[in-house]
Amino acid sequence: METKLVQDACLLLQGEISPESGIRLELRQEDILPMVRVLDQYELTPVRKQRHLSIYIAIKFALQSHAASDGCTGEMLTRKVLNGDYLYSLYVQLCLKWEEFDLLSHLAPIVKRIQIKHVEGNPKDALLIEGWEWFLQLEGNCARAIQAI
Repeated sequence: METKLVQDACLLLQGEISPESGIRLELRQEDILPMVRVLDQYELTPVRKQRHLSIYIAIKFALQSHAASDGCTGEMLTRKVLNGDYLYSLYVQLCLKWEEFDLLSHLAPIVKRIQIKHVEGNPKDALLIEGWEWFLQLEGNCARAIQAI
């Protein structure tokens, strides 16, 4: 199940990435599986799980692209920074396209905080999964409250 979800999410995301960008998703399972486990804890439709994981992968790759630019110079540095910026804008576009407005408004300050921590030399990438889980918990609590009414 985990492998299929990861493959489907990667295919979905790769299909959304402009071919002109030249960005190819090269996954390391250990970077993706923690988020898969979080998503599996919540009652999301398979399509929504796939979309959330695609958004997560876009953000994760953007973070990695910017972090990997340390020590790079010239054209390689430019490529990594542009790829990261492109993926950050893509996650916003995907949230809007899939009408994940609450997720976007929840994630935006978290992603910005992570970016600031990277610049300060104190990466806090774990905030992304923690923030996402918090969002899913809040969403679940709201859904239960509405059902109770």
